[in-house]
Amino acid sequence: MEKESNKITLTVERFNVDFSCPVNEFGGIMCDKCERFFDCRSPRKWEIYNAGRMGLVKEKMKRIKHKIAIVGGKGGVGKTTVSVNFSMDLALRGYRVSILDSDFDGSCVPKMLGTVGERLKIGNKGVIPVEGPLGIQIISMGNVVEKDQVITWYTDLRRGATEEFLSHVDYGERDFLIIDLPPGTSADSVNTMEFIPDIDGALVVTIPSVVSQGIALKAALLCKKANVRILGVVENMSGHICRFCGHKNDILASGGGESLARQLEAPFLGKIPLDGSLSKTADEGIPFVKAFPETEAAKATKIITDKVLESIGVNGAGY
Repeated sequence: MEKESNKITLTVERFNVDFSCPVNEFGGIMCDKCERFFDCRSPRKWEIYNAGRMGLVKEKMKRIKHKIAIVGGKGGVGKTTVSVNFSMDLALRGYRVSILDSDFDGSCVPKMLGTVGERLKIGNKGVIPVEGPLGIQIISMGNVVEKDQVITWYTDLRRGATEEFLSHVDYGERDFLIIDLPPGTSADSVNTMEFIPDIDGALVVTIPSVVSQGIALKAALLCKKANVRILGVVENMSGHICRFCGHKNDILASGGGESLARQLEAPFLGKIPLDGSLSKTADEGIPFVKAFPETEAAKATKIITDKVLESIGVNGAGY
């Protein structure tokens, strides 16, 4: 056994493999900080996982029936808008929903759900989420720091925040945890997928542009690498619908989501069009599926929800 540069080379004869693993100052293997976590096939990985901090997350997540990640490529494609309206549509159907805002640098969930200024609190069983409309639990840095405060965290602090939000929050019994991940393939996304290996699946959000599709493809490939099923692709900002005459104009082209779905061999879930009233609802903290249920965007979101529920084997209204 040779130790060098805080790494240790181990020969495991019964698995007939050689691999290098990061270790702590006591010589303990730290699977949770290994860059090859998703590639490692050694059964020892899960033994170490369950015995350490990651095991705490596993126990907490047992009380949440379904975990769904929302991923995307570039920022600004409306990933959080999809996350919030998807969560609201589930809540309108009677499900107990929590939404985890993992975009530490650009937390928008509190604004879109009308809880700006409210704070996470500490209770006897851990951190108490902020309660949004229809009982949606919100866990977000936007409910921790001031709106003009800039977060300047490095890797360990960011990972620590993800761990806290997953292992030390008093979620209670919930039907859904919707995880709004940051754009691309950042360490925050990797950390979340490591901590929750039993995510039901991921929704991939893109806009029609080729640039967005290319980056969204990488986010989707990260999901596949982490063994997270792609539940489907959503094309957001798919055309603009005039609020006066109802005419649709494909100002950002169309078909990008379908093209990405074909590349990924994943279902195409639908197109959510632009609507002048939608940005107003986001600013006012009322998701458009609740504020304007008859709009094409709300109808498209409801169809997407139907398809996701069918894909994960959930039927009917809330439990």
